[in-house]
Amino acid sequence: MADQIVQVSESTSSAAMELIGFQRGLEKLDYLGVKVGLIATDRSPSIKKLMKSEKYHGVLHEFDAWHVGKNVKKKLLAEGIKASNRPLQPWIKAINNHLYWSCEMSAGDPEKCVNQWKSLVHHICGVHRWEEGNVEHTCQHREYTAEEQRKKKWLTTDSSAFRVVQSIVLDPNILRDIKQMSHFKHTGSLEVFHSTMLKYTPKRIHFFYDSMLARTMLAVIDHNLNVGREKGTTKTGKEKLKIQFSKASHRYVVKYQFEDTQQLPFRLELLDRVKELSKEEPLVRQEEMGKKKFPRGNIAKEPRPDLDVLMSQVSHRFSHQKK
Repeated sequence: MADQIVQVSESTSSAAMELIGFQRGLEKLDYLGVKVGLIATDRSPSIKKLMKSEKYHGVLHEFDAWHVGKNVKKKLLAEGIKASNRPLQPWIKAINNHLYWSCEMSAGDPEKCVNQWKSLVHHICGVHRWEEGNVEHTCQHREYTAEEQRKKKWLTTDSSAFRVVQSIVLDPNILRDIKQMSHFKHTGSLEVFHSTMLKYTPKRIHFFYDSMLARTMLAVIDHNLNVGREKGTTKTGKEKLKIQFSKASHRYVVKYQFEDTQQLPFRLELLDRVKELSKEEPLVRQEEMGKKKFPRGNIAKEPRPDLDVLMSQVSHRFSHQKK
């Protein structure tokens, strides 16, 4: 939907632009007859409110697990640097992993997703069997040996670190959001597209509407042709791997190498098509296409004054001093 471009002059902020673009995208899909059953987004309050409206009553709205996990991890890191909460630090990565596991294993059941997430407050204290609502619950991991149980740095229920974890895990806002994560959907592909967009429309350069439209279309073609690439293989048929330092985890990780992206073929094809069209039909000037095709607007919400008027309003440093 590259033709759904929002100009800053159409809204009051970038957040408002996001909502307008989101609505236009859904309306375009509806116009094309595309049935939308589920949408995954970040936790934008405006989009959250929109999806709760009667208009989109039949569409499931899910949150991306990464955005929620990032928020949880940020809170844990902020509390973990305090001296009284140092025992919390070794658990931060495991807590974040547990969030992903809870979403992945819930199989679309919101209540199951929440219950699996809440089980964390028992596990971190070394309790793997507990009763809740007259029902016995157990952790889903394998049973620890006596030695493993003894060596694990469990938190105690009377510690400051445990109270911090408990307050974050059982935060009503977090629990409400986790109910909308039971299908374990991600917006990673959209982030990849945004990265491709920056290649065609770098933020440091201003583009007019017609140029922005064309460049966005190029980014869409580029993304669609290169999405879903297979993992690269060596001459012996083994999967290509690379060691990369992760800024997020501050450690080296192993990642798969995928096949190289292809941009040249489709660009050459477009050039050939342009040459063919230039011979068949006369080129149309931008002025002849009409202003409605390329809407422009000033960011300012009031008409531009004359230079003389602005100069008369300038306050000089010594203008009010007595001579």
